[in-house]
Amino acid sequence: MILYFTGTGNSRWVAQQLAEATNDTIINIADCLKQEVLPEDLINEEKVGIVFPVHAWYVPRVIIGFLSNLQFPHCQYRYAICTCGDDMGKGMNRLAKHFPLDAAWSVAMPNTYIPMFNLDDDELCRKKIENARQMIVSVAAAVLEQKKVWKVNEGGAAWLKTYIINPLFVRFTINHKGFHVDEGCISCGICDKVCPVENIRQVDGHPMWGNQCIHCMACVHACPQQVIQYRKTTQKKGRYRLADYL
Repeated sequence: MILYFTGTGNSRWVAQQLAEATNDTIINIADCLKQEVLPEDLINEEKVGIVFPVHAWYVPRVIIGFLSNLQFPHCQYRYAICTCGDDMGKGMNRLAKHFPLDAAWSVAMPNTYIPMFNLDDDELCRKKIENARQMIVSVAAAVLEQKKVWKVNEGGAAWLKTYIINPLFVRFTINHKGFHVDEGCISCGICDKVCPVENIRQVDGHPMWGNQCIHCMACVHACPQQVIQYRKTTQKKGRYRLADYL
């Protein structure tokens, strides 16, 4: 079984590619959260994987909460795959303290956090996705053989990023403040449909953000009119759609 969480689609795509190679079932964590249910027969699974996006060099807190409610047998093979623009910091090590792992990988995918970074150019996006395709082949082989592998790109200043910057980022940045819609909204409702934590609702035909925002940027990238903004930092930046590169 492969559990995945996604905002802009990168982690879903990785989970799908891996499931095809391993003949495993995939389950969307966001669907479980929305329906307030836990995966059935998890305790009987021989191996369980979790695929998720990196948020400020750690796992989104909503995933930690979800995992804490699951029960796993000690004999189960457990692994994790994170999708990140560049590096993971010490996030995977920190996760392993809550969710013991036999194996872990980081997969570089196109950058999506445009409040702080620019989008990768088209050439780099395609290169990252092609490299990811090739990497998933080797990951699948290791998972099928239940190998103990740890291939995570921590990057520079890894401990600082995960244990100092991340908590500060969560405390002072991860909230709904700053999201707004410019003129040109067509009231399509796509933004509230793509939000993995159901944090957006339509009021008088325009999106309103609640208090559960995780800064995944799904709404910003999915808006067909590109009028959803985060403060002024996203107004002159493009939008990322994974489908454009597949």
